[in-house]
This record gives sequence, structure tokens and C-alpha cells, in this order.
Amino acid sequence: MVKVSVRSLYFAAQAQAASVEEALEALRRLWKEDGSVRDLMTKAAKEGYVLVDTRDVPAPFVAAVRVALARLRERLKEETPSTLLVKGTGKAKEERKPEERKPMVWESPEGVKYAVEVYDLTPREEKHWGFRDKRVEDAAKWVEKFLSGVEYEEGASPLEEALEHEDNPHFRREDLIPEDLEARLRLLGWDGTLRSFQALVDTLPAREKAFVERVRSISALVDREKGQVVAVKSPIGWEVRQGLSREAMKAVMAVGLLQELVKEPSWKVHEVRRHVEAVAEADAHLKGLLAELEAIATLRQAKHHLDQVGRGRAIAVYRDPATGEPVYRTPVIG
Repeated sequence: MVKVSVRSLYFAAQAQAASVEEALEALRRLWKEDGSVRDLMTKAAKEGYVLVDTRDVPAPFVAAVRVALARLRERLKEETPSTLLVKGTGKAKEERKPEERKPMVWESPEGVKYAVEVYDLTPREEKHWGFRDKRVEDAAKWVEKFLSGVEYEEGASPLEEALEHEDNPHFRREDLIPEDLEARLRLLGWDGTLRSFQALVDTLPAREKAFVERVRSISALVDREKGQVVAVKSPIGWEVRQGLSREAMKAVMAVGLLQELVKEPSWKVHEVRRHVEAVAEADAHLKGLLAELEAIATLRQAKHHLDQVGRGRAIAVYRDPATGEPVYRTPVIG
């Protein structure tokens, strides 16, 4: 199976890809100019392929790659030499076809080939099965009948189940929260219980609001070594002292960018962090900002995890056809 990087082809072709036809034309030019691309696409057309790196690539270009590989595969089939065998019998020659064998592969519409095992074949392919087991067929019919009578209902979430048994040491779940997240939550004062975990996550909006207000209130920067004010915020911008160090100037720029970032309600921690680090490096009084930001990052991850484990799970229920009573329940996987 050949992996074809669509992003690499896109950048190599330098295509605008406004339409599939334009993308195909760019691929034709690339085919003529680059021998390595010809080798890659020929091998992919012959052996089957998987398209990778398709994110951020225009959809017309991805479609053009599929079309190009499909056309190339058809062309290669037409160029395949005849499989007729010539058997010499003295002066006369007799043409005969080789024994036809069913290929043990399956090709998807995208051109990807998969090996077919014996257990993938249907019962009508008797020459590959050798013999048919009546017990297996009866079991298959029973499974189909069983599945046709299954109903689905929403069950309790993992979090609800864990909360129900939290006070019972025999059924308490210790694996509901990842170890790395648990360690960071402990630094924020978490006592390890699920109820306090929810309460701690509920403090996230207040922490975010306090962080934004503190960032917006920064009106001066103090040199950490000299203890002198090196920059002051005015209505028209930041006023800086003469002979400002490189670190202090970097911090002034970082403060301006930081205050602009937090104006957006959906500001991202990773975007804010590098500016906070630059500010804290220059002004020791603002080092607490970094700790507040790390706490917000931890609680945001905790909230996402809480949402995941708080979702109800689908439960498959099988009922007795005669009485209608549920006789089997099992969580649905996937």
C-alpha cells in the first residue's frame, strides 16, 4: 500500500485549485516535470494507495488526485501485455489461456486494495471454504435473530456511576481521571474526591475573568533588577525610558499584544502563554500571571474531561420475545 501525501503534491504543483480541472492540469504539468512524482503515482496506481496529509488542502485538488490515479490505473491496465500462453506443437501453434484463478483481493472505490481471507468469503464461494459447517450457519442465523431484537437505551455516564459508588471503597473508581491531570489538580488544592472535582471545575469562569481583568489593569512595567519603572501606559500607547534593555522592550511589546488577545472571549492559552512568559521575565511583580494561566489551562482540560465522562452511554438491551422482559444488557462500544 502506497501512502500519497496530497499536501506535498499540492505545494509541488503550486496550484490554485479553484476547480478539479485546474488541479488536473497542474498535476499534468507536475507529472511531466518531476520524475519522482511519476514514479510515486505509477506505483500507487499499480499497488493501491492511501491519501494522507489532506487537511488544509482544497477539496478540488484532493478530488483531482483521486481522478488522476484512477485514470492512470485504467491506462496501466490497457498497457498490460496479453496473458495468452502459446503452446508449440510442431509446425502448428495453439493458443490457450492460463487457468483463471479468482484474485484474493478486494479493491475499494478509492483504489485501495485489501487482502481477502477465507473467513471474509460468503458461503457461496464453496471452492475456497472446502466444506460448510452446519453448526456455524445455525449460529450465524441465531446471532442475526438476536441482533434484530436488540433495543437501545441511554444508560448512566461513567461519572454518574463513579459518583454513586464513591463512598464505597470496594467499588470506587481510581482510573476516571488521568494521572497527569490529577497531579496538576492536586496543586490547585483538589482533595481527590469527584464531588470537589466538579466544584473546582466550576471555578473556571471566575478564574478566567480575574485573569483577564488583571491583564487589562497592567499600566506599568518595573525592571526586576533595578526596581525602576521602565514603561508606563498612556492613552496613546506605552511610554518607555531611554536606554531600555532588550528584555524590557520585548516585555512592553508582549503586554500590548497580551491585552489585545484577552479582549477576545475565546482566547487560547497557548497563544497567551508566550506573551505572559515575556512579561513575567522582565517584571517580577507579574510572575503570578503565569501561575494563574497554568491553573486556567489545567481547569480547561479538566472541564473537557468532565464533559467526556459525563456523557450517557448507549446500552443494548435484549428482551425475551415471549415475555418482553430484558434478559441481557451490555454497553455499546464505539
